[in-house]
Amino acid sequence: MKIDLNIHIIGGSGQMGSWLKKFLESQDLGPTTSDIKNEGEDLIKNSDIIFISVPIDVTEKVIKETAKKVKAGALLIDLSSIKSKNCDILEQTNLPSIALHFLFGPTVSTIQNQKIAYIPIKEDSKSKQILKMFKDAGAQIIQMTAKEHDYQMAHIQALTHFVNFSLAKVLTDDKIKLNGQISTPVFLAQMSATNRVISQNPNLIAQIQNLNPHFLEVVKKLQDSQSTLIKLVEQGDIKKLENLYQQVSDSLESSSPVVKETKADVQKIEKLKLKNKVNISFLGPQGTFSHQAATEIVTDITALVPCRTVYDIFNSVSLGSSDFGIVPAENSIEGTIRETLDFLVDFDLKVNLEVSLPIHQNLLSQEENINKITRIISHPQAIAQSREWIEKNIPNASVEFSTSTIAGIEELKKEGTAIIGSTLAAKIYKLNILAKNIESKELNMTKFYLISKNPISLKKNPNKTMLFLTVFNRVGILKDILTVFSDFDINLNKLESRPSKEKNWDYYFYIEVASSVSEVRLTQALNILKQFCPLIKVLGEY
Repeated sequence: MKIDLNIHIIGGSGQMGSWLKKFLESQDLGPTTSDIKNEGEDLIKNSDIIFISVPIDVTEKVIKETAKKVKAGALLIDLSSIKSKNCDILEQTNLPSIALHFLFGPTVSTIQNQKIAYIPIKEDSKSKQILKMFKDAGAQIIQMTAKEHDYQMAHIQALTHFVNFSLAKVLTDDKIKLNGQISTPVFLAQMSATNRVISQNPNLIAQIQNLNPHFLEVVKKLQDSQSTLIKLVEQGDIKKLENLYQQVSDSLESSSPVVKETKADVQKIEKLKLKNKVNISFLGPQGTFSHQAATEIVTDITALVPCRTVYDIFNSVSLGSSDFGIVPAENSIEGTIRETLDFLVDFDLKVNLEVSLPIHQNLLSQEENINKITRIISHPQAIAQSREWIEKNIPNASVEFSTSTIAGIEELKKEGTAIIGSTLAAKIYKLNILAKNIESKELNMTKFYLISKNPISLKKNPNKTMLFLTVFNRVGILKDILTVFSDFDINLNKLESRPSKEKNWDYYFYIEVASSVSEVRLTQALNILKQFCPLIKVLGEY
């Protein structure tokens, strides 16, 4: 649904304002902008939606001035990091208004799976369109009150900045070298986070701490906590200090990103049966290798739901339209299907089962003679696996990519057209097999994952676990991570890096280990990895 309205950004030349402008332009919207040097009064008067992206300490003033200039019914959207007072002022304007806080930095290249705090004030149809736009682009909208927002930000933003700044000040005052010459893994990890905070705009950090109405009470709690620890150290009471550390550790453990998946409500495969009682979405239409892999799990075809793309499979499972999805994960010749890895995190889904399928590519057509083939349509993986055969046997045929091996089935009505697919497809669509087993390598296998919203125990003794890791970006970080697995004698089946999408040349890691989450050695390894990894997520065991 296209938003056919005039949009303006006050503060459009700032970092977040510039990011928002680029994002809106990517949605085929052409926002106008203004700043302190260019007030853009006429633009504001003619706008239907006005985003206010200015420094926190002037937001209140800008809201009041803007409310006097806009036309009746214009929507005001506050983007500041502190909400309570600004939301009160927006409410007093009697104009349609909402408050948003982008919980990410201006360096992100995509809004997919990014979080946006949302405070409704006086909603209208325009605000609903804006929220839908962000949701459709993949953002996670978190609704809360202004008070809840500021209380949360006092901890996760203002306090975190304060602690890192305090640490940096002590280290620099005491002339401790920060170049890593003498260091520990924990110190290097902490310095990575500290440097990231210190490199931010000092004025912004100071405003976040001074203008948040809850920060003073929160930082005083930190002060009290530190005083307690200092007293125990002064008293030399190691036991009490140890007990206090253990209490905090136990509390953090219960809310850690690394949580062993509970299986109290997990159904066994005998109960599930994966037949008429559930729906499984697959990369369609019927006759694809994904369809064939699905038939390895179920025999009742009415339980299978074809989807046009891998994204559609993930979306269907995420929305609850399908109980399961079967998605291609890796081919033994062409390697990992990277979009599958990305979508596992983006949609927060779990891997429950791994299905390996021998892949034999065949040239299929309604034509009866291979010499008549002038055009081949198929999935890029199928084309790549058969490239040598094509160049040797029908080098003059044009090659076109499709979303699946069978997506070009309708094109077969045209003379000289062929697709590359399975013998199952030939049987379903009554096609002629002009050439069998045209894949370049004999040992051609594709691995598929069975995914769902929640972990389902489908294997009696799972022996593989898929992990997602974010890391502190520093020299030697990957070596340290791999050493942890080595120390616990855990073999790695797969290690994949993917762009973080938050800043250039920053990466996330996917690791498949030859161990179950229930094994003590993996639990211990994951606990140690916390010092190197801000986030560790179990994507499934199978």
